[in-house]
Amino acid sequence: MPELVEVETTRRDLSKIIIGKKINKVVVSLDKIVYNKKQNFINDVTKKSILDVKRRGKWLLFELDDKYLVIHFRMEGRFYLLKKDAKIEKHDYVVFYFDDFSLHYNDPRLFGKLQTVDKDKILEFFKDKNLGLEYDDKNLTAKYLKEKFKTHHTDIKKMLLDQSFITGIGNIYADEILFESKINPKTYADKISTTKLKEIISNTKNVFERSLKYKGTYPNIDGRRGTFEEHLKVHKRENMPCYECGNIIKKEKVGGRGTYYCPHCQKKRG
Repeated sequence: MPELVEVETTRRDLSKIIIGKKINKVVVSLDKIVYNKKQNFINDVTKKSILDVKRRGKWLLFELDDKYLVIHFRMEGRFYLLKKDAKIEKHDYVVFYFDDFSLHYNDPRLFGKLQTVDKDKILEFFKDKNLGLEYDDKNLTAKYLKEKFKTHHTDIKKMLLDQSFITGIGNIYADEILFESKINPKTYADKISTTKLKEIISNTKNVFERSLKYKGTYPNIDGRRGTFEEHLKVHKRENMPCYECGNIIKKEKVGGRGTYYCPHCQKKRG
């Protein structure tokens, strides 16, 4: 699943190519992949220039002349940058045509969505999504998390996956952040000390930045998969030795999600 890092990688790569370019034509081969009525969506983006490419949490935004084109990849959505006359593959449900290339939205699971939003309504759009702070927001402090978590006597892993506290953290990254912070994923959020909350914030930044260096864990617009999976310390390492202590990595269900951790480095406290 594309997480914040994968969306940010896509944003950075596309920014180098499509900003200032005009969308000459759009082909939508599956109506339900767009929230707007199909023809309205096509009308909203055709012959419009892309002024900027932005991100909010796991959402990607193309700033157009008078609207935002908003994309959420959900489980398996992705963009591929191809030649203008490239073949449309089975799961390419939306194709944007520019002067000298095409941008294909591919989504085998059909969970992703594209839609257009008026510029003066974009703040209201995201307010409805109840997104928390970005990982690099200066307001993301231990005091902020302490206040948010104080009424949540539940697993910290579940809280990190809740987009209303820190937006953009997915399952892979939650496991890695908690390992780096030496916090058991089943530790109750309301019992975590201020010192440990500071570590969560610091390690969220560290893990995200490290993953961005390797372009995440998902296929990018050139079709090549990011290589951060090769650098994961606990996620998907069940029954393998911990890099730090040598004990065996365990996998359990926490908050309904497969969770990897080191029972020695991440002992439950409180």
